[in-house]
Amino acid sequence: MADEMDRQLPRGTAVSRRHGAPPWGVDAGEPPSLHVVVQGSFHLAQDGARFLELEPGDVVLLGAGPRGAAPAERSLRCVAPPPGAAPAPAEVLSATYAAAPDGALSALAPVVHLPAGEVRRAQGLSAVVSLLRAALAEPSAEQERLARSLLEPLLAYALHCHEGARGRSAARVGRATRAFDRRVGRALQLIQEKPAARWTIEALARAAGLSRAAFARRFLAELGVPPLRYVAELRMQRAAELLAEGDRSLASIAAEVGYDSEFAFSRAFKRHTGEAPGAFRRRSRFQGAPFRMPPVRAAA
Repeated sequence: MADEMDRQLPRGTAVSRRHGAPPWGVDAGEPPSLHVVVQGSFHLAQDGARFLELEPGDVVLLGAGPRGAAPAERSLRCVAPPPGAAPAPAEVLSATYAAAPDGALSALAPVVHLPAGEVRRAQGLSAVVSLLRAALAEPSAEQERLARSLLEPLLAYALHCHEGARGRSAARVGRATRAFDRRVGRALQLIQEKPAARWTIEALARAAGLSRAAFARRFLAELGVPPLRYVAELRMQRAAELLAEGDRSLASIAAEVGYDSEFAFSRAFKRHTGEAPGAFRRRSRFQGAPFRMPPVRAAA
């Protein structure tokens, strides 16, 4: 765990416990935040679209990413039981952290999901979560101070668990994950063949032979980004290549990568890269260096 501590862990700024009968939600926008599902079923929504299901014991870290990345609008919503079912309480623990763009979170995907099984396997993380739950169970100034003192260890152990899970996932390639790779691969092939198509998660899930929720969860686990963010980043990558290597008009490039107008494309490109298309083209030619896509700042 020392590696995580050495990489400039951001300081914990706030911690809370939310519980009660659904439906209700927790805003999960900026700054970086970590959430532990204690009871109930939740889903994570991004920019109004539901894309990740969360169950008791799951941990999710939101708002990581490279320097300058703009956060998406995210929220956690607890799922009400089906009609006729007995109401069940829901509970989530939430911690927020000061932005530290050059620290331990900068190399991560914007959403890091740790399933309950991985959390249970990570004894250190499980222990800190238990201590945090105990501290928040009895509201008082002293207990709140105790809970806040656990925020940096909570994040450090979550990052350690994430690295361990990635290593185990890589070791399983070619065995249990082979069918998963094929399903996601079908969707990836379609995206790469037709980047300008008006893709939806539902359409990609049908192509992969999965439900919407299962496809979104597996895609995120495999590639580290939600499906529609991958589509947006692929479009920007192809647009940047066309800008750097040719003289085509912005309107022509916009149409090729799926935008209805030059204005919409220019706005999206600047939001992703921090640079207008014309400025990017001029800089690329002036530098005379091999093409390299600038860091992505935000999802379209």
